[in-house]
Amino acid sequence: MDLTTRPLRICLVIEAGGGGASRHVLDLADAFQRRGHHVHLLYSAVRADARHLAEIAALPIMSQALEMHRSLGLHDLHSARALGAALAAAGPFDIVHGHSSKAGAIVRLADVGKAKRVYTPHAFRGLDPGVGLAARVLYNGAEIALGALRTDALIAVSSEELAFARKLHIADGRCHLIRNGVIHIPDVTRDQARARLGLPDDAIVIGFVGRLSYQKAPERFVEAMRRAMDRVPALRAVILGDGEHAAEVEHDLAATGHADRFIWHRQSKAQELLPAFDAVMMTSRYEGLSYVLLESLAARVPIVTTDVAGAQDVIGDSGCGMIVANGDGAVDALVDAATLIGTDAAARAGMAAAAARRSDELNGPRMIDETERLYRQLLGAS
Repeated sequence: MDLTTRPLRICLVIEAGGGGASRHVLDLADAFQRRGHHVHLLYSAVRADARHLAEIAALPIMSQALEMHRSLGLHDLHSARALGAALAAAGPFDIVHGHSSKAGAIVRLADVGKAKRVYTPHAFRGLDPGVGLAARVLYNGAEIALGALRTDALIAVSSEELAFARKLHIADGRCHLIRNGVIHIPDVTRDQARARLGLPDDAIVIGFVGRLSYQKAPERFVEAMRRAMDRVPALRAVILGDGEHAAEVEHDLAATGHADRFIWHRQSKAQELLPAFDAVMMTSRYEGLSYVLLESLAARVPIVTTDVAGAQDVIGDSGCGMIVANGDGAVDALVDAATLIGTDAAARAGMAAAAARRSDELNGPRMIDETERLYRQLLGAS
């Protein structure tokens, strides 16, 4: 059958157990099976949250748990051998696609037969401005070595990520830019979302969505909102997420003096609650291209974000949000942005209208189309 049309045998591999990378993989799996491809998903349950596991179970595809750990160690070699065995038993495959650094490394170390190896970092660790020199050398060195040896294609999800890969000659000549995009947009109104959260209609609400982790820096959100609330009594804050820094967030909330103006839902489906917000604040230290930005656009919600990879791709000069410096002064800049959101109704309305226009440009099936096209090119289709 013609390579340009025949169904493909695709194996997606992910270690992360929630967040944007998981959303990306599940969207790919669902879309590809709907297009008639054979999709096999190998995932780790070590860090997986309950919602992630439930969403995997609901997909009409073959899925299999494979033990993978975030930390570096000899267990990675065991995971690579187990991956090779799983691929041999379920294959052969045309494409084996690893997502995020750990699964990407294991895919490159494993025996995948004649399949093409594809890797999507979803944020190089070296993009974190807080990483020390020794760690930066380790992370970047590993990316360079694995990229040189066993990578048929590397997919960058933002222009900054692509530039970083090219600067370090990671997978030289085999890097491709395919920006993330939201496929499914829930049909939820602002009033419905606010009712679920117990928010009054007249509150001005800024939300944080993401894993409570070092990368996402939720402590910046809590501190910025605490200070902004001192300035703007109408402000309310919502946190949607859970993670390894949950205890620290709980402590920080108790110390704000405004705990009654924060709402925290650990296991809610964020996409269905985003319309309740007047703005989303993303406080990350580093990113690839966060789904939070794209989901905010889909909900017609303005964005306030630190200057991480993907921010310029999404916001740029579109007027749909604000990008603030990412560093020691980030919290000060976030406070000023939250104050503007809380006091300028015209600015909020203008950014919301721009978010709707930008969503039409970035979201939809484009990401799926471009990924499938790359797969077929790797297999020799013209």
